[in-house]
Order: sequence, then structure tokens, then C-alpha cells
Amino acid sequence: MPSIHSLTGNSEFFPRASAEPVPEPLFPSQLFMFPIWLIPFSMIATRGVLPQKTKIEHKDHHTCDDINGDAVANVSEYLFRHRREDTCYAIVETGCNDQNGLSSLADALDILVFTLNMDAMKKNYLIPKSAPATTVSIGASSVSFCMALVELLDQHKWYHPTVIIETTITVSRFYQLSWKFLLEVTKQSGSNFQMVPLNVDNIISNSDLMNILMESKLRSRVYVLLSTATLALRILALTDELGMSNGEYAFINVQPIRTSAYGVPVQFVRAANNPLNLNASRSLIFLAPQPHPSTSITLAYLNAKIANLTLAQYNYSYNGVPPLDSGNAARIAFEIVEIFSTLVIERDNTLRGSGQCGPCSGNQLVDRIANRTFAISSGRVYFTAGGIRLINTEMFAFNTSTLSLQTIGVFDGTKQRFTLYENKSIPWPTSNGSPPADVPECGFTGHEGRCAAERISTIITALSTASGCVVLLVGSAFYRWLRQQIFESANYWVLQRRDLHLPGYPGQSRLSMLFSCVSLKAAQSS
Repeated sequence: MPSIHSLTGNSEFFPRASAEPVPEPLFPSQLFMFPIWLIPFSMIATRGVLPQKTKIEHKDHHTCDDINGDAVANVSEYLFRHRREDTCYAIVETGCNDQNGLSSLADALDILVFTLNMDAMKKNYLIPKSAPATTVSIGASSVSFCMALVELLDQHKWYHPTVIIETTITVSRFYQLSWKFLLEVTKQSGSNFQMVPLNVDNIISNSDLMNILMESKLRSRVYVLLSTATLALRILALTDELGMSNGEYAFINVQPIRTSAYGVPVQFVRAANNPLNLNASRSLIFLAPQPHPSTSITLAYLNAKIANLTLAQYNYSYNGVPPLDSGNAARIAFEIVEIFSTLVIERDNTLRGSGQCGPCSGNQLVDRIANRTFAISSGRVYFTAGGIRLINTEMFAFNTSTLSLQTIGVFDGTKQRFTLYENKSIPWPTSNGSPPADVPECGFTGHEGRCAAERISTIITALSTASGCVVLLVGSAFYRWLRQQIFESANYWVLQRRDLHLPGYPGQSRLSMLFSCVSLKAAQSS
């Protein structure tokens, strides 16, 4: 039985046999299922009846920076000394790695790499072979929920969203990476997205936040909030005062990690006596990674099997603590081994069938992973053509009865589409219950589109009415003048009043004076 080697030393690494036993494998690949937390930055997994696990560490390594500084050199030295052509190797990268360096090394040496933190890689995993050719992503990545977000935007034809990106130092890394991958996914969607990013820190004042929202109203009706739930709730609380809680606006809060430090559905529960308008909550969509479906069934079965086997063979008890947690770390470690086992067995069967032999190639193993779904003990695991594992993303909306968020659907990473649950929907606060339009009927200013045409029509009507009145007045005056001219022409012999004047009274005709005298005489007589 091979032993487990612990490589220690100052600048040189010397293999040292350990008496630590290797448990019998549970999976047909005959690979030892290693616990990921025992591996500080990388692991070399081999195939065989009972393979060996190698832990590479240094007595002076205490931080990620310490490990990063020597990661490539340590793995290079180990492979140089111990690599065999008849053995398949896989390097497991964690977040505490110089991942670009390790992946480049593995690419040059043709070794398969499983990275747990793909977002730390500054490569485009959406395009096959654009990243280091032998690296695949086994952990959750921003690409998964960015695909879900783009699908949601595309379904509703929301092509002009404003993207608010929180820059608070403790959380900004995940949201900045999410924005980066969101851009990549939209480029490949084929739709004409016109997104405007706005960087916001959580210490921003409400007045400044209101100014940002007021300005963005002139170009967007949909807001993607790559922010903590805390900042998202602050934005929702301002919508009523800004006239943004009338159903014409949508808010999508996206969380890369489902913890209270970032955002969980329970943070959006409304108290019954909350005086704020419910319409803002009804306009909210919450996206977050779906908990692994195997947590309650498959994972419980695996935990019991591991615990029983360990107790029977090594008299060791986990004391009620499950060997595999319900999160990611231990479960992903087992998934890596099972997937790796499957690839190695398939390779061996292919070589035996063809009568060929040769060194184990990381490129060939990656080709077997691309665009494939693995049905393993913990569930179905799908990898894109670019080597990304896509996880499912849950969609939540507000329930007006419970005043809390409820799951209404899920984005299937394998099928890459949303599925809405029966009798579940978003309670949009619009008059007809429909989602808000990407661009309002009257445009963002209220004077565009249909309203612009109506306004022009109103102006034309008013001008026509005014013009008609002017024409009528001018025509009436002209008619009176023309009629007078005709009368005078026909009665040229009649003496006109304006032609009669008395001496000393230039402004009054004799006839007028006569009529005035007659009128005065009549008045005196009476």
C-alpha cells in the first residue's frame, strides 16, 4: 500500500514516508478521496489500485502570500523528481494559489488542473482554449449566475439596465468579477445590451444615492444590483420618494455567495408594521446560487457510508460531525476525485481497446470534460465547452401574503434556461400585472415615442385652430372693407358724411353737427 508523503524543508523538498493509512476507495476509479482542507495549495493525484496523496507544505508558510511565492517552484520540483509516464496527475488549485502560474506550468507539462476559484483567473473561460488549455473550473463561478442574469434580462427584453456595483473593500472583489463576467456573457448572447455601470460604496450618503438614481432614471428602468443586501435595501427604501415604486422599475439583486455578509433571502423580510410602500419589494428579483440538491439525500448517504467505513477499518469516529459538509469544500473534493477517476478509467479502456499506450495527457482529459454532464454520487455536474462548471441559480420574488421572498424558479446550469415553478410568479405592482418595459412608451424623459407623436399632434391642432381664427378675422375685415368699396363705387353720387365739414370744426362734418343740434333741440323741448 503506498504511503502518504509529506514534503517539508527549507528550500529543498525531500519525500518522507508517513505511517498514515490510506482508506479503501469508495469510487471505481481506485483513487484516494482526499479532504481538500489538508492541501494548502496543490495536490498531485495519481491512479492505481491504491494511489498516493501528496501534501506539499513548508514550515515557514503561514499565509497565502507565503504559499504563492513558492507554489510553482515546489510543484515543478516535485514533478521533476517523481513524475512517471504511466501515472495520471491532477493539480488542485485553491484560492490560496498563484493560479495563473500553476495553470501555465500545468499547461506546459500537459497536466490536468482543477481550479476551485476560477474567478481569480484572469482568463476568458467562456471561449474554449482561451484559458490555459489543461485547466477546468470545478468550483462555483460568477459565470453561472451571470448567464442566469443575462437570460432573465433577455427574456424580458431589458436591454438598457443600469448596473450598480458595490465597491466596499470587503466585498468588492466578487462584485467586480461579476461585472467582468457579465460583460463577457452579454457579448456572446447576441443581444444588443447597453449597460451603464455605476460604482457605489456602502458609505455613500442617501442624498448622493438619490442623485445617482435620479440621473440614471433618464436612461434606465431596470437596475442590476451587484451589491450586498444591505445596500440593495437602502436603494429600495428610496424608491418611493423618487417616484420609482410605481411598477415602472425593476430591481435585480445578484449574490455570488449565499451568506448574510453578502445577501440571503431572509434579509428582505418585511415587518407587518413597516410603513414603507410594498411596491418596491414587489419590483425586486433576487438571484443566488442554489443549494446543492444532494445535501439532504445523497450527501447524507455518503456521510453515513464514510463514517461506517472509517469506524470499521480504523476505529475512528467523526462524533456526529459529517465528513462532507453541506457547503462546497469537502463535497467538491470528492467530486474532483470521482470525475478524475472516471476520466482515467475511460482513458485506460480506450487505450486497451486500441492496443495503444502512452503518457497520460492533461489535454486529452480536458477534451473528455468539455461540454459534458457527469452523473456522479453527489448529483449532476455540467461543464461548458470552455471547461466551466455551471451551477444552478435560484430566482426569488416577493410574496405579498408572507411579506418575504419565495423561490419562484431556477436557472438550470445544464440546460442553460429558466424554469418557473407552478403557480409562482412576480407580483409586479403595475396596473395590468405585467413587468415594466425596457423603455417606457413615452421614453425616459416622458416626451418620446407615442407621447412625442401625441404632443406634435396637439401642437398641430392648436396651430390649426389659431390659424383658422386668424384667417376668419382677416377674412371678415377684408369682406367688410370690400363691401364698403363696392357700395361707394355704386353710389358715387351720394354725399358721404366724412366729406361734410363746418368752418372751425375740422374733425366733425356738417351733417354730424346738424344731427347733434337736432338731438339737443329735441332734448330741450321734452
